[in-house]
Amino acid sequence: MRADSNPVQLAQFKNPPGEFGGIHWLGFGLSRLTEDGVRRSVQSAATGGAWGSFELGLGASGATTGLSEAYLRGSGRGSNSQGVAYLSEEYFRFYRIAIEEGQRIGFPDSMIYDELGYPSGIAGGLFYSKYPELAEKSLEITEQTVTGPADVQLPIPRPLYLGAVMMNLDSFERIDISDRKSGNVVVCQVPKGNWKVMAFYLNDDFRPASAKGGSVDYLDRDAVAKYIAINFEPYYTHLKEFFGTVIKRTFYDEPSMSYVDGRLWTPNFNQEFQKKYGYSPMKDYPALWYNIGPDTAAARNALFGFRTELFASNYIGQVAEWCEKHGIKMAGHQDQEELRNPVAVSGDLMKVFEHQQIPGIDNIYYPGESVISYKIVTSAAFNYDRPECIAETYAAYRTMNPTIALRTAMDQFAMGVNMQMDARPRELDPDIGRFIGRMGYMLRGGRHLADLAILYPIAALQADYNFKANRRPGSQSGGTVPGANDYMEIGLMLSHSLRVDYTYLHPEVLLARCIVEHGRLVLNNQENREEFRVLILPAGDTLSADTAKKLLEFYRGGGTIIATLQLPTQSAEFGRDQEIQAMTAEVFGTSRDDSKSFSLKNNSAGGRGYFIPQPDSNILNTIIKDVDPVRDVDIQSPPLWPVKLDMNYDGALTYIHKVKDGRDIYFFANSSTNAIDTKVVLRGDKNLAIWNPHTGEQEKAEITKSESGGQAVTTVHLVLPPVRSTFFIQEE
Repeated sequence: MRADSNPVQLAQFKNPPGEFGGIHWLGFGLSRLTEDGVRRSVQSAATGGAWGSFELGLGASGATTGLSEAYLRGSGRGSNSQGVAYLSEEYFRFYRIAIEEGQRIGFPDSMIYDELGYPSGIAGGLFYSKYPELAEKSLEITEQTVTGPADVQLPIPRPLYLGAVMMNLDSFERIDISDRKSGNVVVCQVPKGNWKVMAFYLNDDFRPASAKGGSVDYLDRDAVAKYIAINFEPYYTHLKEFFGTVIKRTFYDEPSMSYVDGRLWTPNFNQEFQKKYGYSPMKDYPALWYNIGPDTAAARNALFGFRTELFASNYIGQVAEWCEKHGIKMAGHQDQEELRNPVAVSGDLMKVFEHQQIPGIDNIYYPGESVISYKIVTSAAFNYDRPECIAETYAAYRTMNPTIALRTAMDQFAMGVNMQMDARPRELDPDIGRFIGRMGYMLRGGRHLADLAILYPIAALQADYNFKANRRPGSQSGGTVPGANDYMEIGLMLSHSLRVDYTYLHPEVLLARCIVEHGRLVLNNQENREEFRVLILPAGDTLSADTAKKLLEFYRGGGTIIATLQLPTQSAEFGRDQEIQAMTAEVFGTSRDDSKSFSLKNNSAGGRGYFIPQPDSNILNTIIKDVDPVRDVDIQSPPLWPVKLDMNYDGALTYIHKVKDGRDIYFFANSSTNAIDTKVVLRGDKNLAIWNPHTGEQEKAEITKSESGGQAVTTVHLVLPPVRSTFFIQEE
């Protein structure tokens, strides 16, 4: 039975196969490995059925065999001959012992943790030790402001020179002077006027241990190929008989562009860019630090967008390709998914998962940490038609008890996660493991249903980010956050206040995979085919012109678009601002009164364009009720706003609707401390039964059938104690 196409059967739901249970993170220190200790740890983890399988992480400290003096100096690790060296023959001997012990007791090692600690991309220091020239590098600038005419000599501090530009500070005229380098100096004559002369180069210094240095250049395909040979091939060489049967996936952990000050770059960037687009990007480099006039947004989108493409294709894509070739899947997560602007850290938090078989997210400090970002990662799974989505959970929770564990799991699965890799304490209630197994069994695979989509505003985020504003993105910073940035808040308003499910839609997916059909925007995937009645355009000043064309097609075809806070005026492409402005004029009008709660423009095909200058839950609720009066799922309880976040998060009532094995599956999760007793109106004539994920038992559902707005509806009585959940399942 494939994990992503399991049928819906009550007996399997009650006692779900281990494949659907949590994957326990079982770690061993390389300095203190013993055969008996490994076997006992595997046996202990299997006791009580708290998890369905385990992921083995052999790490922390051990012998430094194979590590260069340069790496040891830079990382702060001293030379050590004690313990087991990462990826050594002895390492794999212990790895095999753990796998075979798990097989013997029916508790498989289903996943490889792909690193010695984190972030992924270091190979425990082996990569830098062998290929220091192929390690990650940061883009740097050296500059002079000059009043011309004048002669300028601009020294280049490092040998990895990319090019030079001089820019007129008044007219923004830019001249590529890359060929005027002589030795380690750029020599040029500056014309009359106020100019800034800039040279761009790469810093290949090893970053200290606190910055997690020594990673592969994630943007360079050849470098990543060598990293794969060092870090992945040995697993297959030593454990190939387990691949695809016992070992089913790998897991990467927090690779990031931020470890080199958020300015990760690669020597071949310009050549690869020119190969794809037919021109050199050099004259646009000043936009990475400064405003360069009308071209700023397009230049940043071109450069930051291509950087993410290199990351997604050359690192994530190449490892995913290796995994597929060897019969397993690639799972794992990026760093700091909660950031409002991801450009400094992951680049584009949806696109990075384009090639990854199992998109992932982590939630490792407290229950409310990732509430704002779950839907971005799970939407990536929906966008790219991936049936599985994983969450690393509980690893460093500041407080842990059964209620906290349940609350987190319910939130995750109701928002689209369907697999947990977790670090719950052994003594925690093992029934939680069976609960997670039942949720995973029901929600893995199938088709997600939601009436609303939110356009992921990556063009605006890229246009608003620059290296000068934030030189070192740390935890919770992630660079410039534009004032008109509300996409996460709009998502939270829908899911936690109005209790309306949705999918973030990436602009590239909108163009490549969506069609307009009978007034609906259809995500035309093979399995996850979604039909959206409403598209929300969140705040942002920049939009792709091709995306604007698609929005017009939807509006002209009778679709509804709701824009919030700020309408776009400029294009992510050069010279196409007028197309953006024409779209906003046609869809939202040109004579709006921002003192009103919202404005509306209609067309003869039934299309509607709403603009909400100051969005709140009540206004959004009024509009959604108007355009979608018979919702897919309509929970009859008043909106809750504002929602508490971070350490103050106290849960919520959320849901997800999927269709799998030809049957409707509704999952309702009350992770709050308040009891829920309400009615829920479901679109369509439904015969439903309650399947209780806490007990595995089937119960009779209290339902009423009627009509609303000329459509059949089914009303169910939803009763949930605090921190409890339930399934309503279509009866056969």
